[in-house]
Amino acid sequence: MSLHSSLQQLSERWRYALLGGVLAVPFTTLSYAETGRELALGAVFWAALLVGYLAKRRGLSSTPVGARAGLVGSVPALWMVGDLAVVVLGLGGPAWFRAVQLAVVALLLPLIVGLGVVVGALGARLGGWLAMRSGHPRPAAGY
Repeated sequence: MSLHSSLQQLSERWRYALLGGVLAVPFTTLSYAETGRELALGAVFWAALLVGYLAKRRGLSSTPVGARAGLVGSVPALWMVGDLAVVVLGLGGPAWFRAVQLAVVALLLPLIVGLGVVVGALGARLGGWLAMRSGHPRPAAGY
């Protein structure tokens, strides 16, 4: 595989991942905006399922596409963690205790985004499986 075709395939994976992530972001944002407490990742799963299906139809591996879509779809976690940091800073108590609380809040971001990546990978894997069950990817005409 040449460098050019590798870069083209990587670019195509990100194209599908961005599509899935951008589809999921409004719904994950809305889930947090409505509750102010929870960030639902169901939209990440369904968007990743869709792009996993589409990616597999193009002959791409669906799982990495879904993981990337989960990464993009989890961006609203920044808002949630920012809100938590503001709450912690507003609490009273010794400075060292607030610093520990902020460190715990900071650890939440990679955990939430990591969960979004896993949810996206699982959704895309299922989408890829569905594409394979329906006969995709099909060989190109003339072969």
